[in-house]
Amino acid sequence: MSFGMTEAEVILELREYHEGMFPRVCNNCGRRYASLREYMLNTKRLWPAASYDAELLHFDVGAAEQLGGMAMANCACGSTLALSTKNMPNAQMRSLLQWAGAEMKRRGMNQNELADYLRDEIRKQVLA
Repeated sequence: MSFGMTEAEVILELREYHEGMFPRVCNNCGRRYASLREYMLNTKRLWPAASYDAELLHFDVGAAEQLGGMAMANCACGSTLALSTKNMPNAQMRSLLQWAGAEMKRRGMNQNELADYLRDEIRKQVLA
């Protein structure tokens, strides 16, 4: 059961959402990251990525329940930066979480493993 989304569609939606977060600036040192690609090339990723809704088994979240997920990385200055899905539109988040719930079960993965897998796939595409 895939809830109508393929892995490729999930990766594309997440990639486009995160690309839309740029440019970004480190609040500590003022370094500017013009794009997701520049961010990935110039930060040190921290593990694990997390989906708080998936961790809490909220696969059909409503507006008041949405927690989102987070992938963290360190700026060159050492400050921790985060990319979050907290403000993703609820309908989009719901579709992604429903897909994630089914895929975690199908693949025998926990939420951190699936989130890191998706993070790795997006990274491959952005840096290709």
